[in-house]
Amino acid sequence: MDRQVMRVLQSRLFWAVNLPVDVKRKLVNLQSYLRTAQANVKWVEQHNLHLTVKFLGDVADSRISEIVRNVNEAAAGTGVFTLTLSGLGFFPGSRRPRIIWVGVQDELHKFRLLHKRVEECMAVLGWASDSQSFAPHLTLGRLRTPRDGQVLVSKADKLCGDLGIIGDITVSGIDLMKSELTRKGPVYQVLASVQLNT
Repeated sequence: MDRQVMRVLQSRLFWAVNLPVDVKRKLVNLQSYLRTAQANVKWVEQHNLHLTVKFLGDVADSRISEIVRNVNEAAAGTGVFTLTLSGLGFFPGSRRPRIIWVGVQDELHKFRLLHKRVEECMAVLGWASDSQSFAPHLTLGRLRTPRDGQVLVSKADKLCGDLGIIGDITVSGIDLMKSELTRKGPVYQVLASVQLNT
C-alpha cells in the first residue's frame, strides 16, 4: 500500500521547449521519408516532439511549486530568442547509431544561457548538474537494434544535402512537462509554464 501511495505522489518531470504545430508537421514528414529505410526505430510521435532543457526524473509532487518558483526566478530576463532546426545526426555517432536527431542552430548562446540558469537553480534544489554535456538537439527516434543503423544513416545522408531549414522556433518560455509511461509510449502533459521576458 505504501508503495502505491508513493507512486501517486511522484511524477516523472522534465523542462522543455514545445514546438509550434507547423514545425511538428514538417518533422513528421521528415520521419515519414526516413521510415522508408525500414530500420527498426521507435519514432517520437508528433505530439511529443520537443527540445529538452533539463530532465528531472521522478519528483515528489509536493516539490513542483518550489521547482517552478525557482526556475521562474532563474529564467526571468533571459529574453525571447529564435532557434532554427536544420540538419540530421546520430548519437553516439554514425558508425553505431542509437538516436537520430535534428540539429539546432541560430541563437544557441541564449539557449545555452537558459539551460545554464535552469541547471544552476535545480542544482541548488539537489539535482546533479550536467551542463558540460548539454548538446542542443531534437530527438526524432531511437533505434531498437543497431544492425539496421547503416541503412538509416545512408538514407539520412542522401537527404542531408537537400534538407535545408526545417523550421524556426520563437522561444518565449519553457514548460514543465509530466511524462506518464504507458504501453503505447509516453504521454506528456504541461504542468506549468515559465516566461522568459518577465
